[in-house]
Amino acid sequence: MSSSNKILFASSTKNLALLRDFIEGKASDSGFDESSINQIVLSVDEACTNIIKHAHKYNEKEKIEVEIKFENGQFKIIMKYKGTGFDPNNIHNPNMEDYFNKFKVGGLGVPIMKRFMNKIEYVHNNSEDNYLTLIKSLHSQ
Repeated sequence: MSSSNKILFASSTKNLALLRDFIEGKASDSGFDESSINQIVLSVDEACTNIIKHAHKYNEKEKIEVEIKFENGQFKIIMKYKGTGFDPNNIHNPNMEDYFNKFKVGGLGVPIMKRFMNKIEYVHNNSEDNYLTLIKSLHSQ
């Protein structure tokens, strides 16, 4: 496991396993139980999949930087990327009965993130950088 709190990788789903291992190690080091670690890893995986798919349109020349900060019992995963911005807070959860009746596939990443994380923050600045931060409180386990 890297001792650094940052990881930079090419925007490709091939790199998500490496990212999941990185997140799992950092969450474990921060004192989260297995269930919470799985929730964090799944949420970050969904967020990065959305970035790869929607912001970067599967362009592997793009990069995603993920930084971990753990302070005051708050585990923060900050994803920095360029491209089309996306604020998960603006997405409404689907009607699950309707979702399953229509045999839909996909589109549940944001509801998963909202369910498992305590807070989601999104910032787009003038340099075309997007910052998506997922926050999980150690005390909410």
